[in-house]
Amino acid sequence: MSVDAPLPSAPRLIIDLDAVRANYQLMAEHSGIANTGAAIKADSYGLGMNEIAPLLRDAGCSSFFCAHVSEAMTARQILGHDVEIFVLNGVCFGEAPLMRQKQLIPVLSTPEHIALWGEAGENAPAALHFDTGMNRLGLAFDENIMTQTKDLNLNLLMSHLACASEPAHPLNQIQCKRFEDIKKAYPGLRASLANSAGVLLGKAYHHDLTRPGIALYGGAPLEEGGPALTPVARIEAPILQVCVLKKGETVGYGASFTAPEDMRIATAAIGYADGLPRAASPGGFGRIAGQAVPLIGRVSMDLSVFDVSALTQPLQAGDTVMVLGGDLDALAKTAKTLSYEILTGLGPRFVREYKGNGA
Repeated sequence: MSVDAPLPSAPRLIIDLDAVRANYQLMAEHSGIANTGAAIKADSYGLGMNEIAPLLRDAGCSSFFCAHVSEAMTARQILGHDVEIFVLNGVCFGEAPLMRQKQLIPVLSTPEHIALWGEAGENAPAALHFDTGMNRLGLAFDENIMTQTKDLNLNLLMSHLACASEPAHPLNQIQCKRFEDIKKAYPGLRASLANSAGVLLGKAYHHDLTRPGIALYGGAPLEEGGPALTPVARIEAPILQVCVLKKGETVGYGASFTAPEDMRIATAAIGYADGLPRAASPGGFGRIAGQAVPLIGRVSMDLSVFDVSALTQPLQAGDTVMVLGGDLDALAKTAKTLSYEILTGLGPRFVREYKGNGA
């Protein structure tokens, strides 16, 4: 076979900025009269804070949430000083002066956070995070905390829902009620409870500021149902080889797949080093020309094999197989994980391409 042009050897990660904007606008609509913030931690869930944060700002977002100070400093450099940036993991020893200099707002979740921020002086703004049932990070609401926080310059009261992806779970209403009770102790202070799934639980969960994350990036917030989100990320992996697998032959490490009949298979340049979970096979699939092609054998570090027997069109090295897109949540379910983990686990080897401008 003659080759007239170089064949691609690395998978491409294509990120649709217009889709991010559309998903943000959808979350804003569901947030009612509450302002709509955005979680941009973990490099905007693996898809690129540098490209995504500005389009969210231009779409009307003025409240951004990062996990670590380092992320928040990057966000401040990207976004300028006309937006507020919260640091969800709070403040550690020695960080307070830098956070004040960069106008970063720590989310105080422990008595130690409160002490560190108070000792730094200057009365810069902070947020308070109370635990209402997640039991992961957050203050216990009691008189001691009320005393410790009375002199702080607070601009947001927060908690986090544990089971919002399951709307019927009883803990949702329990947390909602507990948060309402805490709000009474801080009259006039802005409040935020709803993540992506919480936005969809209704008005009682919205308060003053919602903070969607996964929905912005195309992941379904609810385990079942919910609004149709626009897919944001898709992978186009080059096919390196197409061949026939004879009945009884095996594929990949451990010979975990045996051909039940003669099959046509395609080997693509994508593996778990790129973020395709090893657990995605069996049961996972990609798409070629819109048609599903099952993963067979074990996903390896750099390569995966697809059953292309059902395709009717010609297929050759250099063609591509698509992964993710509208199949993000299906892939996560097959791999017994979450869309969050799929997106944040996308590897550095991709040739990243951004389409649209979010306008």
